[in-house]
Amino acid sequence: MDTLYFDNNATTPIDPAVVQRMQDLYALNLANAASQHRSGRAALRVLEQAKTDILKFVDAPSEGMESAQVILTSGGTEANNLAIAGLNRTSDDDAHDDVNPLAVRIANTVVSGIEHPSVLEAAAEWSPRIRVLPVDLTGQVRLDLLEDWLTAGADQNDRVSLVSIMLGNNETGVVQNLTDICELCHRYQAIVHSDIVQAVGKIPFSMRDSGVDAVTLTAHKLHGPTGIGALVVRHGLSIRPMLFGGGQQLTIRPGTEPVVLADALAYSLKMTLEAQSRGVYERVAQIRNSFECELADQLPDIEVVSRNATRLPHTANISFRGVDRQALLMALDLAGIACSTGSACASGSGRPSHVLQAMQLPKATVDSAIRFSFSRMTNDFDVEEGVRRIVRTVRKLRG
Repeated sequence: MDTLYFDNNATTPIDPAVVQRMQDLYALNLANAASQHRSGRAALRVLEQAKTDILKFVDAPSEGMESAQVILTSGGTEANNLAIAGLNRTSDDDAHDDVNPLAVRIANTVVSGIEHPSVLEAAAEWSPRIRVLPVDLTGQVRLDLLEDWLTAGADQNDRVSLVSIMLGNNETGVVQNLTDICELCHRYQAIVHSDIVQAVGKIPFSMRDSGVDAVTLTAHKLHGPTGIGALVVRHGLSIRPMLFGGGQQLTIRPGTEPVVLADALAYSLKMTLEAQSRGVYERVAQIRNSFECELADQLPDIEVVSRNATRLPHTANISFRGVDRQALLMALDLAGIACSTGSACASGSGRPSHVLQAMQLPKATVDSAIRFSFSRMTNDFDVEEGVRRIVRTVRKLRG
């Protein structure tokens, strides 16, 4: 029995065109981009072009003194950690510990309650004064409360200095109004970081138009390889490094830069944006909607989480009332359905989804919720066969 893959929010299958491009570059035996000889300079040209392309693809300034900066990382988790740990400061920006530079802890951070664990846990580690911004029943952040917090600290030492709110949620697909968030935060001189990992390339996004100061992205959500991500930061922001021992990337993230992987990230983003321009993700949204409607027709008591909210086109979170989510996940795996109960980074914990809990959904909804996520490689047959297997499995579990 073939497995139907509905877990694209965890990772997407790599596009064969990306594989071929990587093979072609590896065949060139590119040298270390930091080397001064001819081979090193050739590698550096590939690397710099990849960074320039990434800036263009997220619509960030890419030329002159105002150019934004691309900091390559091992993926989205590292990029989020670097943003949280590196963009914030104590009240004394120049404070430091000569023995342990990491001893200076950041403060005054606001993160939403539906962030990826790599944001929530990084904030908890680095900031002694973290505030978790609630969301409403649809998964939208409480901007009224955020403004209260920003106003309260505007003239005090506990001023909010960093706000991190993701563009599109990885469990529900709910999209935040990043432009309004940035306008509000900048009014009080707060930096805004956004995890755009799930959203970039699939919905329109402009770093320039939104006003966001820093964004996180990664290739393996875009049919690219694992092991490469980036933090894109607007000009003028100072970032405290987490790693030490090299001069690469202006010492912010030292270590030999992965030239081929950087190019693959840029190329994956390019292909995803081209697919978006051709209306491919509108088709993905139609597939997702058909999936939800057909399940609802045959299982009338299911609940589609945030169905009426603005969502990413490829994400469906569905609660099968009366069925334990872990039991259903295992049964669906046996039936050849690959899906999840939430973020892949927390999937082994067995704990209920922190995202659905932050939305204050009923316990019965949270305890029976499964995430299905699609990609531009998902087709109509996958949906039709997937619905058939899911309905059969749910009915069997219900006895």
